[in-house]
Amino acid sequence: MNKTEYQITRIASGFTLIEVLVALLIVALGMLGNAMLQLQGMKNSNDAYLRSQIGLFAYDIADRIRANRECQVAYTNQGFFSAASPYIVGTSNAGACVYNSPAGNGGMPNEIACMGSALDQGLPPGSQVSIFSAAIVPAGAARAINVFTFRVVWTDRDGEIHTMDYTFDPGACANAAACNCVNA
Repeated sequence: MNKTEYQITRIASGFTLIEVLVALLIVALGMLGNAMLQLQGMKNSNDAYLRSQIGLFAYDIADRIRANRECQVAYTNQGFFSAASPYIVGTSNAGACVYNSPAGNGGMPNEIACMGSALDQGLPPGSQVSIFSAAIVPAGAARAINVFTFRVVWTDRDGEIHTMDYTFDPGACANAAACNCVNA
């Protein structure tokens, strides 16, 4: 038997244990990367859902203020939702919401309770919600308009704090001098 023939058969004998372990390590790293992508996708999906919920709440509250525009200043003067004392989801209690409450100043506590109830159901606990306004006089206008800002501050799963603002104009009051919020 020739020495060369013996070495050739020995070289072509198959995979070694080290090659198999390296292949398994490469596959495991690929699967770990795939799992990380899946987790990041779930986080981004949850964040997008929460932002869309906040947008829906902002439009709802803007519509409530537009529907009750004579009392628009009363929304910022309540004990809840002010910039100094924001509504804290899961902690603040604005009361029970009754859907057939009167409009106007007499219905404001119920209006605030309904807003708080909706926010408690759709936002994560600990989120802070406030509504504030600023008077702006457009060029050439005779009087100022109130521009409202609906602000939500929340903390995501990673501990990052996010702030989202929605600004809207509820429209002018019927009275030319000032809003007249009375019981309807």
